Amino acid sequence: MTPAQGVAEAQKRLGLTCYHAGQKVAGMVGCVACQFQIRNRSALPTCPQCGEMVWAWLDEGPAPTPEDLSAEERAAHEKAQTELNPPPSVEEGVSLEVTPEVKIEENIKLEP
Repeated sequence: MTPAQGVAEAQKRLGLTCYHAGQKVAGMVGCVACQFQIRNRSALPTCPQCGEMVWAWLDEGPAPTPEDLSAEERAAHEKAQTELNPPPSVEEGVSLEVTPEVKIEENIKLEP
């Protein structure tokens, strides 16, 4: 299995954007095998704990596109990103219900 195939398999299984060792990705990533986490700044290493090559994006915000992709790989990555994180839907004419006020009650026992 190639690293790219491993990434595709992990993305399907986890529902997260994944990268393989050697790709230049800056941010928080976690090993898909042992959950070891690193804050990466350049090319991803193999996992120092278990030797896995596939990392999942754990940082907030949209996952970056690796710098070292060909045009075809870049298009495939962006398509996978759209499938994993679809844009929000917009609906017109939706009424928002006002929630009732919060009641505060004191001296309530939660245990019997």
